[in-house]
Amino acid sequence: MVKHYILMSSAYTEGTRIALDITDPEKLNTESIRRIIDRVRRDCGNDVPLSTHLIGTEDKSWESVVRYDPFFEGVKCIDSVEEFSEKIKAGRTLKGLDVATYILSKIKCTHLSLQKLVYFAYADYLCEFSKPLFHDRIYAFRHGPVVDSVYEAYKNSGSQYVEPLEEPTEDNMVQTGVGEMPARSRILFAEDGAEKLCSIDKTIQRYGKLSAGKLVDITHRGNSPWSHVDSSKPYQIISDNLIKEYHYIEC
Repeated sequence: MVKHYILMSSAYTEGTRIALDITDPEKLNTESIRRIIDRVRRDCGNDVPLSTHLIGTEDKSWESVVRYDPFFEGVKCIDSVEEFSEKIKAGRTLKGLDVATYILSKIKCTHLSLQKLVYFAYADYLCEFSKPLFHDRIYAFRHGPVVDSVYEAYKNSGSQYVEPLEEPTEDNMVQTGVGEMPARSRILFAEDGAEKLCSIDKTIQRYGKLSAGKLVDITHRGNSPWSHVDSSKPYQIISDNLIKEYHYIEC
């Protein structure tokens, strides 16, 4: 009988669950396991979602684990702690598009209103916690702030309600056609995910019922972050410093 200590998480960029399978007898002790978990948390964040499993099979192979319990079917087994951590880290950084997908799971939006809501989600979080919600660039376009990845995804949507990029699921559907639970889980998996999700929900509650025109009016108020950038020139960045100093105008 071979003991397997299995550490599991997710690689969101690859869309799969991943596992670190520890079978070396010299590492199957409390101190060694603790060091491995501490390293993963140090690399990926103390709030990184991890689960642990201890099972026994006939040999060291991952196939024997899958045969033992179908729960592990489809899980990608990773050979090293370094690679395991890297795959987790790649999925813990949000894009504006992740936030847009979550918003679309809650309410219908045109491209214009979606851009403004994602921007407001960013600005609200930045001003409350002094750190970015995601790492897209935010530009000053004629109709207000534009988030890089959201613009690239939906720039051809026109004035109609945007068609969500993700395939519908049967899990907690709303009329937008986006599964709320997958979109919600994506936010929660990110670093400080619960904090970010709560902040985004507050933004949706505050601005989500406003029309696209009203949202534009808010971003165009005198002394707003957008007003301090020359939107007549292409791809001018609205900096975090501007948002921190002047977002209160938009609240």
